[in-house]
Formats: sequence, structure tokens, C-alpha cells
Amino acid sequence: MSGLVSDLKDIVSSQFQKLYFKKWTIGIFRDNIDNIIKNKSFDPDIYWLNLKSLAKFDADPFFLESNDGSISVIFEEYLYKNNYGNISMMSLDHDFKEINRKTVLDIKSHLSYPFVYKENNKVYVFPESKQSGSLSCYEYVSEKKSLVFIKIMLDLPLLDSTIIKHNGKYYIFGTTSKNDNEYYLHLFFSDSLLGTYIAHPNNPVKEGLNGTRSAGNFIRVDGVLYRPAQNCEEQYGKSITIQKVTELSETKFVEETYMDICINKIKNKNIHTIHTINIMDNIIAVDGMHWTFRPVFQIREIIKRKLSLYF
Repeated sequence: MSGLVSDLKDIVSSQFQKLYFKKWTIGIFRDNIDNIIKNKSFDPDIYWLNLKSLAKFDADPFFLESNDGSISVIFEEYLYKNNYGNISMMSLDHDFKEINRKTVLDIKSHLSYPFVYKENNKVYVFPESKQSGSLSCYEYVSEKKSLVFIKIMLDLPLLDSTIIKHNGKYYIFGTTSKNDNEYYLHLFFSDSLLGTYIAHPNNPVKEGLNGTRSAGNFIRVDGVLYRPAQNCEEQYGKSITIQKVTELSETKFVEETYMDICINKIKNKNIHTIHTINIMDNIIAVDGMHWTFRPVFQIREIIKRKLSLYF
């Protein structure tokens, strides 16, 4: 009988959850990442942006340097009417209030995770474009707030590609997936940022739903390299697993689980999950899944989807 009651509770809960509108939103706060890593503690006061809109969601925030004193964030902006994401940027004031936003890259197919890398006074952006089947590099032109295509880096459908320079070599960490049920981490290395990349001999160097797919830029604390990765074991983007990299070379890659970053659901009302983290000085950006109780809207959407099956 207890099993039946438990099953009924699960059914009621799953049906009730369908009445919530769920979307990713960006959060930002001030903190010292060194203290977070050293203390293995994550419980900041996060300011969440753009919680009300039902037309779009914002995710995968990275920072761009700004010359006017504002905070510039480049991110995935997903418009439901288009059914794909583009890359946009927004400026925030000192209190994290949005000043303006602009679409900087729209290729009419899905883009996300605009990884940012600065070298020789140039800023490069490597957005995820799995649907196109390749990883491309763009240069960010700050005067025009635009992205200019440079080259295709790898002809592979990689997820959340992240680059690190380590011991004189550049490494691309990219993930492939099989029906979104499994992730495989692949490494590629080169002597230059834009140079030809060679596949690591141990590819895939890791697999699994937890700790494989990247969740933001690498973090260095006291000379130790930490890699944020997604935990998708129970649901996509549930939390972030910080991996401690103990060995990275052209022939070896070793890392171990160091800490978990989970969202405080009591303090962060209606935010249930977190799956990206990036840092600029003492400002940290994350994204979280926001739930809004919108029964009328959700029932209307369910009806529309059902009708689409017949017309």
C-alpha cells in the first residue's frame, strides 16, 4: 500500500509541476571566488534578472570587459517564438540593473554558451553551435558591440566548449552527447589559440551525466586548476560540480570531484537549479531555473501542443 501511495504522490507532483512555467534566468552577485573554493561553501545573496518575461529566457552568462564603468554580460538569449537561441549582450549598472541589451549573433539556428577568451588585447568568443555541427571562433569588436567571424575551430558538434592555456599549450574541452542521455568529454590541444587542434589520445577522457559537461570558465586558486562541470544526473542542469584538475597534458588528464554548488531554494525563491558560473574580479554570474506558477498559460500551451498533433 505504501508503494501505491508513493506512486500516486509522484504522479500528482509531476502533473502539478506542469502548471509551472520554467525558464533559465541570470543571477549576479559580488563575492570572492577564492573564498568559495577554499571554504567549499556557496550561499551568496544573488540578484536575479528578468524573472517576469514569458517570451524568452537568458542563460550561460560570461563577462566582457567594459570601458564605461558598466558591467557587460554576453549570454544565450532564447526566444520562444524563434525556437532557438542567439547570442546577446547586456549592460548592467553598479546595482546590477539592466541598462540595455543587444543581439550580437543570430545565425538562425541554435547558439548558446558564448565562451570568452582574451589574448593579446583581443577578445574572442566561441559560442556553442551544436546544430551547425562545428565550433567557430568570433572576435568581439567593442566599439561596435558586434562579433566578427574568424574561423571554424573544429568540425564537430561539441557542447559547451571551454578553453584553457596550461603549461604552454591550449586545450579545448568539448562534450558530445548521445540522445542527451550521456555525455562524453573530449580534449584537443594546440600550440596557439587559433591554431590547428589535435585530438587527445585518450578521448573521450571522461563520460557520465555528472562532472563531464562544462559549466563555465576554469578557476585558478593558489595555482590549482578547478573545472566547473554540470551535474545532470537527476535532471538537466541540476547543480554544478567543481572538479579539481590534478594532471593535464598532451597524453594525460586526471581530475577529481572537489565540491558541489547547489542553489539555496529557500533564499532564492522559485529558483530550483543552477548550471553555469563565471567570474570577473569580484563579480560572479550564474544562471538558474526559475519556476513561475502560471496555470492558465501552461494549460493553454498544453492545448496548443495537443492540437498541433492533429492540424
